[in-house]
Amino acid sequence: MKAPTLVLLLLLACLAGCLEIDGQDVYFRYDQDNDRIDALLVYRGMFAEGGTATSSPPMQKAIEDLASARKTGEFVFWNNWPLSCNPCRDYDPVRNALLKHVEVENGGLFTDPKGTLCGYQFVRINRARSFVKKLNTLLTVALQAGLAKGLERLGGHRLDDDTADLVREFLRSREPLLVVEQNRIELRLPLSARDHRWFKGYIEGHLMDNLPGEITRRLAVEQRRALGGSPTDTSRADEAVSIEGTSLKSELERAPSFRFFWDNDLSIHRTSELTTLGIGVVGSDELHVKKAPGGLYHDALLQELRTQGERIEDGLPDQELFRRFEQFRGREPRLPEELAARRG
Repeated sequence: MKAPTLVLLLLLACLAGCLEIDGQDVYFRYDQDNDRIDALLVYRGMFAEGGTATSSPPMQKAIEDLASARKTGEFVFWNNWPLSCNPCRDYDPVRNALLKHVEVENGGLFTDPKGTLCGYQFVRINRARSFVKKLNTLLTVALQAGLAKGLERLGGHRLDDDTADLVREFLRSREPLLVVEQNRIELRLPLSARDHRWFKGYIEGHLMDNLPGEITRRLAVEQRRALGGSPTDTSRADEAVSIEGTSLKSELERAPSFRFFWDNDLSIHRTSELTTLGIGVVGSDELHVKKAPGGLYHDALLQELRTQGERIEDGLPDQELFRRFEQFRGREPRLPEELAARRG
């Protein structure tokens, strides 16, 4: 094994909140000598998210979420709900065992050259080989359980007998389901030709389920704001939204789910017995995962934080973030208050 990298993403668990991010960049580096993964998480466009009805004012809740993350080291991938992870929270025994490998150091708040509120964190996974081995054990157990139940319906589809035979052979081979290389990861799925075609259709269906909502939500939010509505109301649209035929191409091109397939180095490879999903470039020095902005950002949170005297670095370029990341990779993390106390 050369480098477990994107396995960090498999940690993420559910936790809702009103502090949201519009876009994100995550950079992974593997330190082979010290057997650890270092990640720089850059949150592009931090804003207070609400709706037509919330349990508490969105701005207040967003500031509370920010304060909590600073104490615990909670970090986020893609968006706050449902993809965030709090290393100070007690989950089930399996996730708690994985979290023992994880350390977090909070960065600061800044504005990018366009004046958008952003933030960053550093995340480290120690004993990375052991971490990946545990993940492979979990995946193998799940596959064995699925086989024992006859590979019951998945996403409305029952996997066929040929897939069941391939799964048995794969389990006997003791090959890992999760294969990791230098800043690249592959998930290997024993599937028949029929189930491979179904799986590709399943990915397509997921994309098509998300794309329309992303486009109409952004347009509805823009429409409400133009009419003087609350900037924190980013709820999905009940009102009708029209899209000009000439603008449909540009709307599709900027939707985060669509962009994910073109902004990242993804692959689906097929052999007679395996379907392999990969992300990253073999031999690369770094794995970069990008989530394009959804167009929901507003600066109300930025203005409120400035009013409260919050320290925000203005116009911070990415080059400086990378420089700080390199410094972090050469030292021990400075853990947040609650995480440091928890680790003793």
